[in-house]
Amino acid sequence: MKKEELLGKIEELFYEKTFKEISLDTIAKHLEIKKASLYYYFSSKETLIEALIDFSFENYKAFIEKISEWNTRNFVKEFIEFPAKNKNVFSIINQNGYCENSDMKKMLKTRQLEIFSIINSYFFENANFSKEKTFLLLSIMEDISKRKCIYGECPINTNDIVAEIYNTFNIV
Repeated sequence: MKKEELLGKIEELFYEKTFKEISLDTIAKHLEIKKASLYYYFSSKETLIEALIDFSFENYKAFIEKISEWNTRNFVKEFIEFPAKNKNVFSIINQNGYCENSDMKKMLKTRQLEIFSIINSYFFENANFSKEKTFLLLSIMEDISKRKCIYGECPINTNDIVAEIYNTFNIV
């Protein structure tokens, strides 16, 4: 199995549980391999987590760059639905407690700023948003997305939520 395939399967596991809740034994059982096989790719749980965050971040960034070419309504809708559809760890990393480790916190902050920069540029160019307005919108979209991840389907149709976001933020 290739390292990327392993990381994709490991990501599913970490999407459901936090760093503290999962051991290398749990990961090996989930992958149906021997724990020693994990050490072929990762020297420790920490190196596995770093590789997982890199893998997940690159997928999330590619997704954000892809939807940055779409119209604003589709951008908002897909942004909200992405984490639950794709089980992307980076998109929900703060809610799963990965910021507790100071080294990881610094790495995550840098990467989250990179994502914010892409999103901020998109909304500045497409809706003339200030950084503050983009931050507010991003916070709302992330919260809705998080709720979809935790509770499954929202009590309100995503299209209706997107329409309300459009109305609230005066997006033409």
